[in-house]
Amino acid sequence: MQRRRWYCIYTKPAHEDIVSYKLSLHGQIEIFNPKLKTTRYIRGRYTKNIEPLFPCYIFARFCHEEYGHMITYTRGVRYIVGSNLNTPCEVEPEIIEYLRSMADENHIIQPPPPDLRPGDEVIIKEGPLKGIVGIFQYRLKASERVLILLKTISYQARMQIDPALLVRR
Repeated sequence: MQRRRWYCIYTKPAHEDIVSYKLSLHGQIEIFNPKLKTTRYIRGRYTKNIEPLFPCYIFARFCHEEYGHMITYTRGVRYIVGSNLNTPCEVEPEIIEYLRSMADENHIIQPPPPDLRPGDEVIIKEGPLKGIVGIFQYRLKASERVLILLKTISYQARMQIDPALLVRR
């Protein structure tokens, strides 16, 4: 009997979830489809999004000799990543375990807020205030928001903002 190993599957754009679902219906195929929780400025407001950590890629653990052909011809799959179609590259189990250690039970990874200290200069990286420089003051409500002092030409204002939208200057 062949061993099950981790492989990377390249999917069609935006088909990661569909392929994950289809392959998960087979009892001998284990799927890991990591996602990333982000904050984006869309249509005038900040929204939380969940998007693929690796767009067009998912990880699957299976016996290649037994399921490789079926997976290659599953709708939404482009190919199993490798040097050619007959020799896929294995993914080290340590890599999968590391990614899983950062994810919750739904495979969602929340990026840590930037490590900021009071007085650090920051730049807003998204939204209508993109590019504005501020001075980090302190965190509010368990890291959900931070307070920064905006630096403009001759006016200073305070603003609450999601820390994911800041980068240290």
